[in-house]
Amino acid sequence: MSDFKFDFAPTLEGGAASVDSSTADGKGKALNAKNADAANAYALIAKLLHRSETNVNTCTLWNASSKMILSLKDGVSSNSNSINDCDPSGRNEKKEFAPLLRFQSHESIHLASSTNSLPTMEKLRYVLPKHTLSDTTTDLIPGVYEGGLKVWECSIDLCRYLADITCELSVMMSGDAMPTATSSLAEDDLIHVRAAVKRCIESDGTTLELGCGHGLPGCLIVREKIRRSVDRTPTQQNVCSADDASDNSVVIFSDFNDFVLHHATIPNAQLNVSGMRHDDGVAMDECRIAQALLERSIFVGGDWMGLSQKLSCGMLPLPCGARRQSNVDDNRLDLILASETTYTPESCEDTAFFMLRHLKVEVGVGLVATKRFYFGVGGGTDLFTAACETLSMTDTGQFSDLRLSVRVAQSYESGIANIRDLLEVRCRRK
Repeated sequence: MSDFKFDFAPTLEGGAASVDSSTADGKGKALNAKNADAANAYALIAKLLHRSETNVNTCTLWNASSKMILSLKDGVSSNSNSINDCDPSGRNEKKEFAPLLRFQSHESIHLASSTNSLPTMEKLRYVLPKHTLSDTTTDLIPGVYEGGLKVWECSIDLCRYLADITCELSVMMSGDAMPTATSSLAEDDLIHVRAAVKRCIESDGTTLELGCGHGLPGCLIVREKIRRSVDRTPTQQNVCSADDASDNSVVIFSDFNDFVLHHATIPNAQLNVSGMRHDDGVAMDECRIAQALLERSIFVGGDWMGLSQKLSCGMLPLPCGARRQSNVDDNRLDLILASETTYTPESCEDTAFFMLRHLKVEVGVGLVATKRFYFGVGGGTDLFTAACETLSMTDTGQFSDLRLSVRVAQSYESGIANIRDLLEVRCRRK
């Protein structure tokens, strides 16, 4: 990259060109630094956009019954009814890496509120796929398997935070007095995250869980959406049809590995909506629940940047409930969830760029659950924040008028383990 030059020689009154050398030098260095920051931001964005375009055809799409919706590589729909009827990778390449899998039953995480005055939400359940990797000393193989078969602790933090926000919304709707804020943020600071979650579970908001793995935060959003949308009385025309034709909401689950979607994410989505009941304890119609899950969720395998390009080009085939009228406003989303996606410097940049490119400006919210440090691999809160700051420096191109703001919504510190942070990210106008 060529050096930036700065010439500073104003003409003072009387015609003499003169200036204090130390002042000029200081301003020159400051401008050079600003230009260098902008150039670095532009170069980073260009690199990520190039990767996005390069990987646009590496994604596969599935619905909640593990049926392929579309192979984005081929651009054609599949008529298969089972993942066994088609290539699970959908890539026409060497068979995707897959660990040896064996299954037990399932376990659950309790969503006890951090505020005693809030009700305790129903627990989330997850399957237990046991796996054997070629390297038993690691939870991931970079670029091959990204750890999606493990339930990571930051994912549980995010689930409990979303549970608190959801319970607060229920309390507000009931007209009861609001409890004490569930985080260290002031009440005004919670307005945007409450509004984003409210849109996603009560109206037609769009949610994406990035690097979802088991997808438990996304499962919580899907479950609460279905709880609020499935009517008690079936329609006369079709008992399994959607209850609200104007509801175009969708939750998108994205993971690098297709086998993670099939063996963890999709089973968890099914598990957490089965046996649901109305507030008065009456069982919901299972047919309606199944149809709602099919219409309100989509599962994407492959590189995040490929998905990003599809979103940006308006080429993501949404589930049937959302196809009636796309709700992806300018290809941007109401809520982006990410847990443990910032474990390397590169993944920090990817996560930050996804927020910049796909959060609805001013109103969308990203929730990033991360460890403060990832020892040995880089990443963590500081590097993610730095990536957001770098991307915000650009002064040319499509993102020149946008910036990312980041603040800590909650911190988790036991004194004996790595500190964990839950970050709220917003895409804002400069």
